[in-house]
Amino acid sequence: MAPLLWALGGALVTYIVRRPRSKTSAPLAKVLAQPPVPPQAAQVTPAVAAIHGELMANCIDPQKLQRGAALFGHEGLTHHAQALLLKAQMIHDMMHGAQTIVERCRAGDQHAMAMAKGIGEQARAGNPRAQVSALFIEEYSKEHPADDKKAA
Repeated sequence: MAPLLWALGGALVTYIVRRPRSKTSAPLAKVLAQPPVPPQAAQVTPAVAAIHGELMANCIDPQKLQRGAALFGHEGLTHHAQALLLKAQMIHDMMHGAQTIVERCRAGDQHAMAMAKGIGEQARAGNPRAQVSALFIEEYSKEHPADDKKAA
């Protein structure tokens, strides 16, 4: 019985090690897998270009960007889908960064306080990325108020 278990375990390890790995990320592979419209037949119409431009310029919702990427991927517009997925990942990272800055500020980290102040100054100066970061910092601090009862 033991040799059979060893053989099955070895076969499983061999399969896991030698299985082909996708060079794209899992969401991207799902979005770009077998689009109904072949990439050669995909066309960028002015309306499609306007939708893509609007999403890239004004959307800060990662889920909406991922859904848009799925639609562009199914239409065979892989470059547009990749751009939307990249922006969704960047926005997601900015949201987690805002959470980290707020929590570190509440813990008394002066470096985090300086970063938050710098982001606020850049946002007031008109930097679009800093404006989005400041918005995420403000939203997180309002949604998750500090526990003043712990300090008392």
